[in-house]
Amino acid sequence: MTARDIAECAAAASERLVAASTAQKDKALLCLAEKLARHTQDILSANAADLRRAKENGLHQDLVRRLRFGEDKIQGRIRSLRKIAALPDPVGQPFHAERCANGLVATRVRVPIGVILMIYEARPHVTINAGAFCLKSGNAAILRGGSEAQHCNQLLGELWRAALNAADLPDMAVQVISGNHQDVHRLLQRDDLIDLVIPRGGKGLIRTVTEKSRVPVLKHFEGICHVYLDESAPVERGLDIALDSKCLMPEVCNAMETLLVHHGLGKHLPQIIDAFRAQGVLVKGCPLTRQYVGDVESATEEDWRTEYLDNVVSIGVVTDVKGAIQHINAFGSHHTDAIVTDSEKAARDFVKRVDSGVVLVNASTMFCDGESLGMGAEIGISTDKLHARGPMGLEELTSYKHVIRGAGHIMGESRLTRKADGAGQ
Repeated sequence: MTARDIAECAAAASERLVAASTAQKDKALLCLAEKLARHTQDILSANAADLRRAKENGLHQDLVRRLRFGEDKIQGRIRSLRKIAALPDPVGQPFHAERCANGLVATRVRVPIGVILMIYEARPHVTINAGAFCLKSGNAAILRGGSEAQHCNQLLGELWRAALNAADLPDMAVQVISGNHQDVHRLLQRDDLIDLVIPRGGKGLIRTVTEKSRVPVLKHFEGICHVYLDESAPVERGLDIALDSKCLMPEVCNAMETLLVHHGLGKHLPQIIDAFRAQGVLVKGCPLTRQYVGDVESATEEDWRTEYLDNVVSIGVVTDVKGAIQHINAFGSHHTDAIVTDSEKAARDFVKRVDSGVVLVNASTMFCDGESLGMGAEIGISTDKLHARGPMGLEELTSYKHVIRGAGHIMGESRLTRKADGAGQ
């Protein structure tokens, strides 16, 4: 199929999905969950073939790690599909209803965006998550995963088609495609048929898509995330949150990369640094940090701007919450940032002034996660401000229309009345 064929099929499917019932969409999701369980060994074999080829081709270890789709991850996707099926259907939901002074009732009603193109590297689980979120929110999905996951994605695409057919939905509602860079470029020009592009991957991929696309792009950019330990923070609580934010899953976008410490807690830096080193984390630090612990590697300005996605952390000492906010807004990526404090004023200032999609108070950055926030999972974590920000669930994949109900309302005088008056003269 050509890029035009793919886009036209998706547009046609989206027209049918608008009228699809919640029961049909949920049936497709639950059917896919059953098929993942039934075909687990086939998926593992396909993923193993992708991993062998990736290693033969010298794929970067980070991508190899993200490419891995083991039984635990498959079980996780099965659970997510069931959770998404159990979530309320956003399509058709009314909100912000208002009875106007003129008697009209104006309501905003959630509607699907239309056709969503996802472009991503490795990550076979995105093929399931993205398709599920698009389907439940009434959108047709074009899923273009990386060539490194070709075998696994091809199989998942076949399972998607079977699940959609079983629910009497168009099997082109979720298209799992391959194709070269030119094919992708052609899709990015189809703003007449595709409504939104969401790239998931490294900075290079996102920048390329943004520069070449005529279709609106919603960016899931890098996560340069911070935890700030305020002067009032109990050190044990703050350290526990910081370690969880860095060490639980250092390879994910909401992992902490920079720890900011109030200078009043400086005497605790040896304890803090020892705790990170005990977890195998390489610690870099600002000059003040190195005054407390001399063998810490020096952090450069580039470190403050780096998404490590690894067991590396930079530690900076700041004078107060204002200094922490200034550092985060200067060097962060507007993704996820946390404060640990017992001061309500410091918490309010931090929440109000940190310009990020997710701001946490006394909680790990790991909670910037769709499943933790009751979304079932998320299709991505937007670092944009329009039209969605932070973890994107079902509602973030909808737009809205204004539905206005009247009782024969007209703006001017009735033309019919005027004609009747004229006819009688």
